[in-house]
Order: sequence, then structure tokens, then C-alpha cells
Amino acid sequence: MPRLDRIHHMDMFGLMKSFLGAAQLFSYTMHQRRKNPISPAVASGRGDDSHPQLQNGRTSHHTRRPTSSSSFTLILLLLFSVFLFLEFIAYRVLNDTNSSVDQTDHVHQSTPAASPPTKRPTTSTLSRSSFEPTNKDKGWRVKAARRASHENSYFWRTHEPDEVPPLPPSTDPSTGEELPPVVAYVTTLTKCAPKHKGPLDGAAVLMHSIRRNSYGWTPMQQNGDEKWPKYGGQGGRYRYRAYVIVDPEASPLNPSRSGECARALQKLGYIVLHRAPLVPLFEITDEFHPDMTKTEGASEFFIEYRNKGYVGQQRPIEGPLSRPPTENPDKLKLMMNNDGCCGYTETLKLHVYGLIEHELAVHLDFDSLILRPMDDLFDAMLGKSDGHNNIPIAKGPKTKTPDFTKPIDAAFTRDYNSVNKPSLDAPVGYQGGFLVVRPSLEVLERYRTVLKEGAFLLNPRKGWGGKHGGYYGDLTFQGLLPYYYEEVSPSEEHNAIELDRCIYNQMADNPRKSTYKFPRATPLDPEKMGFKDTDVCRDGRKDCSDTDCQRVLPSESLTTHFTFCKKPWDCSDGLPGTVADETCKGLLSEWFAVRKELEDWWLSGHAEGQPSYSLDATIVKVHQQREGELEKDRYLGYCNEVGSGGYRRMVEPDTSA
Repeated sequence: MPRLDRIHHMDMFGLMKSFLGAAQLFSYTMHQRRKNPISPAVASGRGDDSHPQLQNGRTSHHTRRPTSSSSFTLILLLLFSVFLFLEFIAYRVLNDTNSSVDQTDHVHQSTPAASPPTKRPTTSTLSRSSFEPTNKDKGWRVKAARRASHENSYFWRTHEPDEVPPLPPSTDPSTGEELPPVVAYVTTLTKCAPKHKGPLDGAAVLMHSIRRNSYGWTPMQQNGDEKWPKYGGQGGRYRYRAYVIVDPEASPLNPSRSGECARALQKLGYIVLHRAPLVPLFEITDEFHPDMTKTEGASEFFIEYRNKGYVGQQRPIEGPLSRPPTENPDKLKLMMNNDGCCGYTETLKLHVYGLIEHELAVHLDFDSLILRPMDDLFDAMLGKSDGHNNIPIAKGPKTKTPDFTKPIDAAFTRDYNSVNKPSLDAPVGYQGGFLVVRPSLEVLERYRTVLKEGAFLLNPRKGWGGKHGGYYGDLTFQGLLPYYYEEVSPSEEHNAIELDRCIYNQMADNPRKSTYKFPRATPLDPEKMGFKDTDVCRDGRKDCSDTDCQRVLPSESLTTHFTFCKKPWDCSDGLPGTVADETCKGLLSEWFAVRKELEDWWLSGHAEGQPSYSLDATIVKVHQQREGELEKDRYLGYCNEVGSGGYRRMVEPDTSA
């Protein structure tokens, strides 16, 4: 396979030859035109161009020395030389000549797929993954990343992180009865663009799924109505509060469209918490703002934040975790900036540990749904019950038995789908869309230290501490979590639990590798699609049939995460993967049923203190949005055609929470 750097040099050589040839041709043409000029008459379509122009009765041949054309050629060559020099400098900045990039997997199928195969991320520890910049990413990308980091930091020069509002009383004011704890449900918003309109509906439905499975909810379901949600909706034993951690780029303080998403979430009842990364990605300097290092006019938070360091500042100088001398100092930072779905801003999820006002905090992505209460898990994590018999634990090779005699610090699921070469000891990341923790500022500070150390081995890509890497999202959230809980956290404190991923954070994923490479699943009708399962289990075991989430129905799961099943707002009709199987159909149907219940609640007039539909024109629009014709039994009229363009969005409520 050809190396990208060789291809790059070959392309540059060919470009240089073409450029020189064009310059010579242009110079020759200009010389000939000056040697035999065209008369004005000929140029305007008059006269005969076979005779030289007569001036004062004489033949005038304007013959000039080719000095100007030669000078022009020299100028072009000089400019091109400068271009080559800058290209070479930018190329050397990344110091990336020892890596290779895998090619896109070739997928063969007997029946054309409903969508073309997607380029599959490379996760080999011996090569560069797609999350690391290619050789075409020049030095300007480093500067762009540095500028973005500085702009983020500059926001905090005049702002402070939002304080968590006081929690509601712990006892009922009228009866004096003790009320259950308030669980923090947290999600993260880093950007706002037109493509994020679907996830905004996801945020509304997610909050309602939390509400209907929490303390204080009055069931709405009517007997015999099949259009209502099938699962949960009977309330729960814990109260809730919803937060959204916001990056400055998506702040509701922004008057432009970039602040619209956060403002919409506020209207739904989410409490916005502005948060900065635990440490800046790049050192804070005066490169882009001359007052960045000045104390005058700076907030107290910014002064402290600036002094806390930056990613990789405290990396060991010697030893196995030190940065190789051939590795550019900015390489890790640039790769973290491009990592996974959201780059370095993915680490904002770590602020879930900072919500110490709450006994428990849950982080979920917008494309998640609570099917039934997680009360048993909450009880076990707070030490209120023995979870031996009622907490479904994972069955993977890395699963450790938790100590249920004391509180549990964290609960998570692993993402075996991102394992590149399955084996019993292969590194496995934690799934980034689900995490339950007991908040702790001490834990948060340890994560800050981890980022400042920046001990991530890149070549070969062995990851954090040389043990946790080589998979999707390994540089940020999905790699930091296992590194902390398996390497950094003191053994006497470490009491985390790996949950059964078919019950919690259910994604309907395939436990085995498939001939269909991306998404990583095999349809339950492989003969039709032309794909098949292999005998290789993604967790390295010989038999993984006890973790086949494709065949675990929604009636058995507690929470779901729409990844392989596609997003509800994609209005899919059976794309390759698992979206066509009964599990995904059931999960998608439930999401749309919860959406309908939410809208009906807002229409009912009983949503006291919550958003509502009250204007006649709005009510008409709500019902019009239910007139879609695509698979009405499943999508309940909210999809008119396949694809996100066919999705019929929720109508914005007339009143706010």
C-alpha cells in the first residue's frame, strides 16, 4: 500500500513540473505576441491580419527584447519556491512520517444496501487511526486548533461557571414526610447547527422519559390505547433534575443561531451549566488576544484556570510514558481536538462528577431513552440494598464483581463494538453515552491531573498509561474512564460496576464480528442482505450468546441508546445493520410513543409549571405534524418519508418551564 507521504511528494513533484511547464508556455506566448503584435483593426475585427500595421507610411514591427517575459518567469519561479518552502514547513510540523493509514474496507453483498458502505474508522495500534490527522492536515490545523482553544479560554476571562441552584426541600412542606433524593440527569451541548434540530426533540423526549419514571409522576396511560408507551410511565422512587452542560460555543448567551439550542433546552426545563474543560487544550498565551495573560479585568475563575496548566504540561520527561523525541509536542493536542464525535469538548462530560449537590448523577446522550426506572441500581449505589440479585451485571472477560456491602462509585457499560482485534485482554473503552456516578470533587481533580500529564502513547497507539487505547474515542471520554477506574483510582476506593449492556444503555449491537463492517452489526435476515456473522466474539470469548443484545426485547431493557438502531429522527425503513429487527422496531416505536405522550401532556393543560401548548394555532400545528404517511403504526405520523428530511419536528411550546 503506498505511503501517504510518498504520494504527497509525488503529487508535489508533478505539480511543480506542471507549474514550470505552464510558466514556460506563458512566457513563450507573451514573447511571440510582443514579437508579432496584433493591430487594433484586427483586434476589433477590421482589416487584414496578413499585413503588418502601417504607421506614418512605414511598416512597424514592434520587436522587443524578452526581458519582461523572462522577469515574469523568474517572479513566478520565486513565488513557487516560497510556496514549496511553506508547504515543506507545514508538512514537517506534524512530524508524521512514521504512520500509515488503512484503506476503506471493501464490502461485498449480494443485494445492494439501502445506503452505501461508510468509511470505517481505523483503530489499529500499529497504524494511525482516522482520528489522527492525515498528512494533508498541515500546520494551519494546529494553529486553528490552538485558536479555538484560546477562544474557549477567552470566554472565561469575563465569565464564571454557573452555580448549581439549590435543591428542592428534602421534606414535604405540608406533611413533613421525608422525600427521596434528587438524581441529577445530565447531558452535554457543544455546538448548535441546523443538523442539531433532531437531537433537540431527542432532548425533550429524553427529559419526559426521565420524568415519567421518577417520583411524583401521575400515569397518563389509558387502558387499551396501543398508541401510548408500553413500558414504564408509573413513576419511580427517586426525584430528578435535568441539566445540560454547555460549551461557550453553544452558550445561550450567544445572540446568534449558535445559542438557539441552549435557549430551547432552557425552555424545556433543562438547567444550563456553563463549564470549561478541566484544563485548556493548549497553553493560554497572548497569541490571539493580547490581554490573555493580564490580570486586570479577568475573572477570578479565569486567573485560577490559567494557572492550572494545560494538556500534557506535566508529562513525564523520562520513562515509558514520556513523549518520544521524534513526536511533535502538539501532536497529542491536535489528535484530542479531532477525536471521536466531538473532539476535546467530549471531556466536558467529566463535569458530571462535580455535581456534589446530588448524591447520584447520570450522564446520558440526547439520543437516549429511559424505558423503566433505574431505582434498584440507585439503591445499590447508595448502599441502601444488596444488589446481588437485582442488578444485571455484564458477563464480559473484564467484568469484576463489585462489593455490594459498600456504596458503588460508578456504573457503566463497555463498548466492545470498538475493539479492533478481539481477545480476552484487548483494551475496551467505556461507552460514552451512559455513566452513573456518585459525584466527587476529589475524583474530578484526579481527572484534571490525568489530562495535565497527557500520558497517552501514540506510536504505537497503546493509549492512556500505555494500556487504554486503540479504539474509537480513546483519547477523550471513552479512554479516560477505563484509565481512571482501572489504573488511577486507589484500589480501596475503586468500586465500580460494569452493567449488562443489553439491559442498560441497550444499543441492539451484535456480540460477534460480521462480514458487514460498518455499522458493526448483522441484520437478522442476513440471507437477504448478503452478510453473515462470524465465529469471532467481540469480547474475546469463545461463546458470547449470553450477550446478544440484538435479540433482547425492549420489555427486558431499562434504558436504550439509539446508535445501531439509527436515530428516531432519521425515519429509517430498514437500513443495513439491526434497524430492521424486532428489537430496534420496538425501541423506535417506544420513542415515538413517548413523544406523543409528551405532546398530549402539554396539550392537556395539566402540565403545571412545565411547557404547554395553549394557543389555537399551535394546537393545530401539533396535530398537523402527526399526518406523516411513513409506517404510521411505528412512527405515529411523525415521519413522512425515509431520511431526516422526512421527519416532522415537534412544535415549540407556547410557554416555558
